Amino acid sequence: MKRIDKILMRLVLGLLAVPAFMASCSDEPLAENYYTFTGEMASDYLQNRSDQFSDFVAILQRSGLYGTLATYGSYTVFAPNNAAVEEYLHGRGLNSVDQLSKEECDTISWNHIIDEVAYFTMDLIDGNIPTANMNGRNLTFSCDTDEVNNNVAVYYINKTARLIARDDSVENGVVHTLDKMIVPQSDYLPDVMMEDPNISLFCEALRLTELDDTLRTPYIDPTYTCGADSVNQDMTVTTGGTDYTLRFVGTRMKRFSALVETDEVFAAADIHTIEDLYQAAKANYDAVYPNDKGTYEDDDYTNPKNPLYRFVAYHLLPYYGAYNDWTVSGELKEVCAITELIDCTDWYTTLLPHTLMKFSSPNVGLFVNRKGLGARPEPGCQGVKVLSPSEMGSVDQQAINGIYHYIDRPLFYDVNTRDVVFNDRIRVNVATLSTEFMNCGMRGNTERATGVKVIDGFTFRGTTPFMTFRQRWVWTATYSDCLDIVGQFDVTFKLPPVPTSGSYEVRFGYGAGNDRGKVQIYFGTSPDNVQPVGLPIDFTKYGGDPTIGWVEDDPDNELVNRANDKAMHARGYMKDMDSWQQGGVNVLRDNGAKFRKILVTETMNPNQDYYIRIKLVVDNPQAQLPVNYFELVPKSIYAGVEVEDTH
Repeated sequence: MKRIDKILMRLVLGLLAVPAFMASCSDEPLAENYYTFTGEMASDYLQNRSDQFSDFVAILQRSGLYGTLATYGSYTVFAPNNAAVEEYLHGRGLNSVDQLSKEECDTISWNHIIDEVAYFTMDLIDGNIPTANMNGRNLTFSCDTDEVNNNVAVYYINKTARLIARDDSVENGVVHTLDKMIVPQSDYLPDVMMEDPNISLFCEALRLTELDDTLRTPYIDPTYTCGADSVNQDMTVTTGGTDYTLRFVGTRMKRFSALVETDEVFAAADIHTIEDLYQAAKANYDAVYPNDKGTYEDDDYTNPKNPLYRFVAYHLLPYYGAYNDWTVSGELKEVCAITELIDCTDWYTTLLPHTLMKFSSPNVGLFVNRKGLGARPEPGCQGVKVLSPSEMGSVDQQAINGIYHYIDRPLFYDVNTRDVVFNDRIRVNVATLSTEFMNCGMRGNTERATGVKVIDGFTFRGTTPFMTFRQRWVWTATYSDCLDIVGQFDVTFKLPPVPTSGSYEVRFGYGAGNDRGKVQIYFGTSPDNVQPVGLPIDFTKYGGDPTIGWVEDDPDNELVNRANDKAMHARGYMKDMDSWQQGGVNVLRDNGAKFRKILVTETMNPNQDYYIRIKLVVDNPQAQLPVNYFELVPKSIYAGVEVEDTH
């Protein structure tokens, strides 16, 4: 019955995911690729088709994973056929799998198997498969159309390995047949980029600024350790009265993403040489940083104030982000986001100090620094489009410590971006508040929550609390991404920079609950220079408490609703957004336990760092703090000519 339920669920979810898929692929499968069910284990499936998979079976047997695929569980197996293995061997000057070492067989096996979850093609969209393979590497899923066969969809892993048969269900997962081996990159990001002849001008700028060396820093933290049981075996935790399965992070990583113009994109903007690029950058960055004009040598490209340095630095982000990682996408977006009201959006810091980058994903694609809704950007705010893996073609964009993406126009942090596009409510999800959550593969995990021992940029006074990053399918939080902190917590972290000087409201989105606590908020310009703001906040109080003043909306009287919003704002609170719904049914604004608390209204400077400290002020070692999102809202929005929207 469990298997039937899972199959039915996949069929339903596949229908929900069709709109996102239709953007780039035809959905009609080849006749031989229709969904099948063999009644075999994955090992039996391969062994019973030895004419196709005898070489891969031999590799699995040498590695010991053949026996694993004979056990109950849930596996995604990308099985290279014999022709694929022979092509790989011949490329290495070998004649037989017997010439491979045990270690090489281990790596090959791990590269082709995803443990604990069975991914059918209907579960996937352009971008990374949500769960890493057994080698800890992310695999890219992309699609194209086969012009010879009536433009049916064809699917690829890591751009080159084609699924020539797919979605063969077995008792313990699913098997897809590949025509090539999966051989992940082992080079650092700048070295992978410099092998791409389409981006030679950007790579020259990357080398001249010496920012390529930044992208070659060691990517694994050698000081981090975690017990094998905590990493490989499920444990159960309870948050908000619900039990969740959890495992801890096994490896801490420092990774990067790069947004890159091709030479063709530069040429369309009349940029053909480094000098052309420097002059274009100078025109933009001298306007953004007028006080720095004349403080650098034109050819001193390693100077952080040099326009070429600033141009390249703004293209680099200290997060690992596949195409489908930057905002919520696929099924979750289809079910929970009310896209008639908002584009799903997230904000990130870049390697250009004190700058932000805005990613948004209307149904027409993925964009940076765009303002508008759906297919209607505001005038002058159309942004820069990020190309999907399918649109990039066969380019291998994955490196051992990062990934790069093509963009369709030159990207500048210019005056219009700073003053117009970013004159907006900046809603910062906890997933982007620290690089830890994306670099270590926590965001988007649909199988379980992730235990966190340390968080980059977060400091704790006293005892470090128990921390978990929620499983993606826990839909009660905005974008389903939430950090749960349990214990006698006292945590400090840095807020993202604001784009311009002025007055800002700093807001905290949270949910009330009996298992929460009473906290004091501190605000300041360094971790050791924060001052208490306001009275302690009691997170156990629900909306009906008179100090909060939450009143259910009247569907027939918008004037009354706005008056209630104004009264609630005067108390230092706001209702949660009306653009996100829990599990597709419960709009957050209608939930009397979900609010935004205005922490402070302060004049803020774009060149200054700002920190928030949240301290539990009652003795309760089991108190829970869900950290979901913050908002940085300029006065032009919170007290502008037009009333701030409810989205």
